Amino acid sequence: MKVVKTVRIPVHYALTKRKLHILERLTARLTHGVWVWSELFDERGLKGTNIDRARLYELVKSETHLPGHMVQCCFDTAKWMWRSYRTLHRDWRRQIAEAKRSGDLKWLRELSRREPQKPFSRGMPHKVPIWFDRQLGSIEKSKIRLCSCVARVSTLRRGMKLTVPLNPARYHLDLLSKGHLKSFQLVKHDSKYFIHVKVEYSVPDQPAHAVRGIDLGVKRSVATVAMKQLGGYDFKTVRGGTKRARLRMLNRRIAELQQTRKWEPLKRLRHKRLHVAEYYARFMAKHVADLSNNMIVAIGYPKGLKYRSAYRGNGKPYLRRLVNGWAYGRAIRFIREECAEHGIAVRVVDERWTSMTCPRCGSRNTDRPTQSIFHCWNCELIYNADYVGALNIGSRFLSMATTRRATVGLAQAGDELGAEPSEPRNRKEAQLTQTRQPTWIFGRPH
Repeated sequence: MKVVKTVRIPVHYALTKRKLHILERLTARLTHGVWVWSELFDERGLKGTNIDRARLYELVKSETHLPGHMVQCCFDTAKWMWRSYRTLHRDWRRQIAEAKRSGDLKWLRELSRREPQKPFSRGMPHKVPIWFDRQLGSIEKSKIRLCSCVARVSTLRRGMKLTVPLNPARYHLDLLSKGHLKSFQLVKHDSKYFIHVKVEYSVPDQPAHAVRGIDLGVKRSVATVAMKQLGGYDFKTVRGGTKRARLRMLNRRIAELQQTRKWEPLKRLRHKRLHVAEYYARFMAKHVADLSNNMIVAIGYPKGLKYRSAYRGNGKPYLRRLVNGWAYGRAIRFIREECAEHGIAVRVVDERWTSMTCPRCGSRNTDRPTQSIFHCWNCELIYNADYVGALNIGSRFLSMATTRRATVGLAQAGDELGAEPSEPRNRKEAQLTQTRQPTWIFGRPH
């Protein structure tokens, strides 16, 4: 399996003012080159073909005074930006048509404010980084004691390369030693320069003998079920209580500092909340990778959930607060990265209707008496809702549908009560417990 990883290496603090000035001019000129190509894409309706590039190649080169290979890299960046814009705009038009057909005026007004903007529609507030290939630069070992490696970057002068000292960690050095460099880019962030390095290396593939379905959630970060073709299940739950407690504590601290106008300690906490959330997401992804040896990992992706549910006036304030704090995109990205390190194949599927479809009979005549309990009116199955989603997600990669035989005991997560509630919590639950005799399946997971 080919693994491509991108890491950020800071530029050494001992960078001279002369070299810093050269980097400023180089990145500004490259941003101008991307802007010129973007204007041509907008005015002439280019599709990014080689014929269009050859026709306007000399025009851009004379206007930006960039070398030929840099003009080509600017073209690739502008083409990627416009391709992303067209994809987003196509999806936006499709959602506008669906909102008009459904007659949802609130959602239609919200969508009209979310029209994707063209590249550089707001000017050039930031520098646009481009990827440097082998013709434009390389990462080499340093021959001086100041730093362990340097970046050799082509400049605006023909035949002249700039040596930029880097400040890598041991992790960066190990990654560069076991793989080969594909490309890198110069990125300016908070008046500091960084080198984003893309490294490719090979990892032996693991044979897959089972499927692990993963359902992401807020109360429980991960609910997983390992399924084999001939039967046998392994239920695991990763809870996020510690993460939520840490984030709530940081939110209270930040709110207190804002109210008392203590700006200096507030600046020190600027990225603390993000780092804490990323730490727990990475820890969860490593745990999933350790559990998934010799398996295919199937992750449910709640596509469009945050975009559709997180707008004012939708009548669901609780759902809006819940979804806005759910970073499922980051969790999926970290799981894919950690599983790739172990040679585990990962498949991301749309999880639509997975928590509302019965895993035994396939019926959608179901109900959710509480957030954690799933009930099927067709076959009288009562089950944990997170495990239902994980079972349906993982079953898509099995050649035959799995059957779930009825036994004794409620299927539950580790943080739930094992017995049936003594008193109904609402009207639906009261009707469910009085009129039907449900079938409880599976015992407490180990």
